[in-house]
Amino acid sequence: MKKIISSISVVCLLALLNSCGEKAMDPAALEAKVDSMAAAKIDAASASAIKECETRMATEVKFKTDSLVNAAQVANAPL
Repeated sequence: MKKIISSISVVCLLALLNSCGEKAMDPAALEAKVDSMAAAKIDAASASAIKECETRMATEVKFKTDSLVNAAQVANAPL
């Protein structure tokens, strides 16, 4: 009786350990998952770069227009 219980325990333990393993994905599914993750990261990086570019452009354009306005005022000032 003891051997039967210990044999069943060992079989159950092996089945439990075997079921915890990660299942292998087929190459096509793995490639699709990697592509989707890469596309999401690329989109996020692009959005961040566009936002940073627009912020920087607004700042630099304002500086340049202020500089041109000041130069025009100095050029048109009476002597």
